[in-house]
Amino acid sequence: MTRFCRLLCIACVMAAVAAYSAAQMPAGAGGFPSEKAIGSWLLSGDPQLVAWGAHDTLIARDQYLLPDLLSLAGRWQPLFRQPIDGSNRTELSREQTDRRDAMAAVLDTLIQMKVPVPADTLRTLAPDFGNAVAILLSRMPADEAGPAALDLYRLQAEHTYALQYVSAALLAQHPPAGFAADLLANIKVRATVNVVLPGSGEFGGGMAGDCFYVPDPPRKDWPETGQYALSTQKSNGSLVVVAGVDTVYATRERSTHYLGDLCHMSMGVSLGSEQRLRLIAEMLSISPEAIPWRSDTTTQIEFRSQQQFDRDLLSFVEAQQAKYHATVTALADHNLLTASETQEAFPALELKLYDVRGMDAVPVQALSNLPSHVEWSSAPF
Repeated sequence: MTRFCRLLCIACVMAAVAAYSAAQMPAGAGGFPSEKAIGSWLLSGDPQLVAWGAHDTLIARDQYLLPDLLSLAGRWQPLFRQPIDGSNRTELSREQTDRRDAMAAVLDTLIQMKVPVPADTLRTLAPDFGNAVAILLSRMPADEAGPAALDLYRLQAEHTYALQYVSAALLAQHPPAGFAADLLANIKVRATVNVVLPGSGEFGGGMAGDCFYVPDPPRKDWPETGQYALSTQKSNGSLVVVAGVDTVYATRERSTHYLGDLCHMSMGVSLGSEQRLRLIAEMLSISPEAIPWRSDTTTQIEFRSQQQFDRDLLSFVEAQQAKYHATVTALADHNLLTASETQEAFPALELKLYDVRGMDAVPVQALSNLPSHVEWSSAPF
């Protein structure tokens, strides 16, 4: 009876291994494929076979197949979403989705096997695979990464918010000419001006958002490959992409789909005005708190007359701009701004009025003769 149980257990284990192997191989394959078979899949032009080829190259750690993977990455053509009939929305075709999922598998293998990828290839891949490109960019030598990072910092595409930040963070470590000026000039300081009755207490409020996503079901007969999420929060198994004032970490999540469309793949990693300000602090070798202004501020002005309100509002604006001047001077002292850039590189101040005095109050007239780099905002904060 004991011998029978042992044989039964062995048979169950063998069946489980066989089932796992079948699930990890393209239909019709028998046993782990040869290097020649994997190579033929990579060159087949069939996205599903390409994905399996990249997957099995990683399992085999086959260095001889890496040139084929680099060739595939180098031949990538950016995706253009197609308009959906009767709406302003766009989507990828099934063929485009297949190509994207296959390339995600290729990039996962290149990342896992620590393969250097040429800068021109990264530029081509960037609009569709921002997070993977950010990881590959961070591994390049500084002298090679600089020009590519500058191009990717300027890139505006759907999946490049995290990549833009990583590029800027890399540039902040070795700032090229003109970078500090561009970083500073693209800061928009949002100032909420609460108009209150004389003698009113402090008025304030706020809100926060969440990330909600529903992943697609697994793709049948496609391999699970690594997809990369970027975050400023360290977690178990995460790797440092770029260190600095706000370190960015990468975590690997297995999926049969490309996951870059989902909001959780780049949580908190984007190049907004506050992040630009923090990078400027890093270049000045000071803490962000040492900079006397923030990118989002609120002031409260009592309204007793239009003339008095205009005067107090201008005093607030002048005080804010004096703080910006101090930062410009500090950057110039560190040779991060040229003399001509100190005249042009200046944050924009956007004012937004909130009248909280009540329905019967005399309406506030928006001041028209604002100083340069100051404007009223028509968008809600």
